[in-house]
Amino acid sequence: MMRPRLIVCLLLKNGLIVRSELFKIHQIIGNPIDTVHRLSGWNVDELVILDISETNYHDMRRDDLHVSYSGSGTLDLLEKISEVCFMPLSFGGRIASLEDIQERLSSGADKCIINTKAIENPQLISDASKAFGSQCIVVSIDVKVNASGMYEVYSCGGEKPTGLDPVLHAKEMERLGAGEIFLNSIDRDGIGNGYDIELINRVTSAVSIPVIACGGVGSYEHFVEGVVEGKANAVAAANIFHFFEQSYPRAKKHCIDAGLTMRPYQVSSSWFSREPKYPPGQNIRRYEDRLSRSRKPLENTTNRSEYKQNVRWCSKCLYPWISATPMEFDDDNICMGCRMSEMKSEFSTKEWDRRKQLLIDLFEKTRCPNGSRHDCIVPVSGGKDSHFQVHYIKNVLGYNPLLVTYYGNNFSSVGERNLYAMKERFGVDHLIYYPSVETLKKLNRLGLIVMGDMNWHNHVGAASVTMRAAVENGIPLVIWGEHGYADLCGQFSMNDFVEWTYRNRLEHYARGYEWNYFVGLEGLTESDMNYWKYPSDEEIFKLDLRGIYLSNYTHWEANQHTKLVREKYGFEISEQSFDRTYRKMSNLDDIHENGIHDYLRFIKFGYGRCTDHASKDVRAGIMSRDEATRLVRQYDHVKPSDLKRWLEYTGMSEEEFDGISDTFRDPRVWRREKGEWVKDNVWD
Repeated sequence: MMRPRLIVCLLLKNGLIVRSELFKIHQIIGNPIDTVHRLSGWNVDELVILDISETNYHDMRRDDLHVSYSGSGTLDLLEKISEVCFMPLSFGGRIASLEDIQERLSSGADKCIINTKAIENPQLISDASKAFGSQCIVVSIDVKVNASGMYEVYSCGGEKPTGLDPVLHAKEMERLGAGEIFLNSIDRDGIGNGYDIELINRVTSAVSIPVIACGGVGSYEHFVEGVVEGKANAVAAANIFHFFEQSYPRAKKHCIDAGLTMRPYQVSSSWFSREPKYPPGQNIRRYEDRLSRSRKPLENTTNRSEYKQNVRWCSKCLYPWISATPMEFDDDNICMGCRMSEMKSEFSTKEWDRRKQLLIDLFEKTRCPNGSRHDCIVPVSGGKDSHFQVHYIKNVLGYNPLLVTYYGNNFSSVGERNLYAMKERFGVDHLIYYPSVETLKKLNRLGLIVMGDMNWHNHVGAASVTMRAAVENGIPLVIWGEHGYADLCGQFSMNDFVEWTYRNRLEHYARGYEWNYFVGLEGLTESDMNYWKYPSDEEIFKLDLRGIYLSNYTHWEANQHTKLVREKYGFEISEQSFDRTYRKMSNLDDIHENGIHDYLRFIKFGYGRCTDHASKDVRAGIMSRDEATRLVRQYDHVKPSDLKRWLEYTGMSEEEFDGISDTFRDPRVWRREKGEWVKDNVWD
């Protein structure tokens, strides 16, 4: 008897992984390369990749990421994925011929998954199984309960009803030579309430070939139910594997503990390191190439016909489609950030009370581990969010946190006072990590040159020292504030309860550049990079370390939080206005966050911090879109005064800074006309 398989499913849209719900809502999670690399270290049974793009055009969208690939089509991406894929790979999407199958198998796929063409041209399944063997041919069946209450097969990405009964269709596909059935419930997609067991049972009892169940997983227990109750030969899911740290080995462990005879899991691989292994000398070559490009004369670039899409803006807030956070728009041209904000605003008091109790239950399972006097760790920078986090944990819930700070050496005087006052304001213990200033200066320069972000050290350092402190002190719970990407761009649903993950740190915080990338640049050694090293997977798994976001459990609104912590704890806001935004209470812990760090984002993508703040206030209903547009027009383009401090700090000239920055301009946003950089604007 074959062992049941636990399969990871990745959905790709224009080259990026998306979270899917009901086959209609799609939220961008990130590039598939980092995710597949992560999965390869876990002894994954099988990987399914479904390309749901409408066209063959793939767009990585970012020039400042380490991950890239030549070409812009499905096969280009599949070849890049196959380089880091060390598990059986099934690939589906726009397969219409034997030639399409051959190309995908030649590009790294082990199996091909066919959906719409299996309905429109059933002979393709027969021909393909004869040409490549039935073991290579998987038929995907998307099922929905129709208006008559009957199960019906849908094609074209769940858009077109076919009138076909899923059981009869599955039997016909088996007769024609399909080796497996990939059975997906449209009604359950992304909902998280479990598989459609009745549907699975109907199909598994009707065919003798393996059936892979998909659609509806919201907890690890659902995998067990799919095998035990649904009799599925394999259970698959997409969304849940993006939600939690070490999701696959933890899911596999749950299944094995429940009695399923699955292949053993592993937390890490001696053959496949978690940290990327960069080709020897690549970091030096890229570094030198960027500097060389920064010194070349600028030329006019008015022709944008080579780019498939130009910038468009959300019709509700002010976010552009091309953004620093992965943004997706719906059919009404409204961004997922706005949609998730709407979802949050509809939560009742009863729902927030339920979420609060979930958080308390989590604390009660982990509090005071091994006799520790600390119930959790809260990473703090001393800002408004930090104050609210500690206020809520200590003075609302009654738990005792250990505060942890990464000191990036960029504090404003107000921010520094707020930071050092926290231990007295809240009566808590506070660990502060101070990296070498010389190392920080080097990482500031290198961050600018390598990825157009001088604050790489801050993003990665704060995450790394916090999770290391958790491991070193044996504290399995870390409380982060808001999930920034969920809040800004709607990367996840509020019902996902997404948690902190290493993949998120590497891909989004570090942009694919791990600590080892910088070794050898400007004389940096491995020991110099100690503060930026992350705990091992074995340490994380053994401690069952989790990083949760407080914004999933209590209503998060920065303006309200600021008012509260000012009145209750004497939190100070900036005495002076910022150059690039109207808010005075944000990013006091880093004078460059609202300044040149944000200016670099404007250089890349054409929008800045004011767009962030104004869009949040529009969503919160405290600012009109017209007023937000006026503020963005006033602030977003301003070159900040803190640049002078940073140039002196790092020993770089303004001319060098501008030359390097210009190499990161996204050509879909910027064009050069008559010696000037110009772009389209939301108010044009």
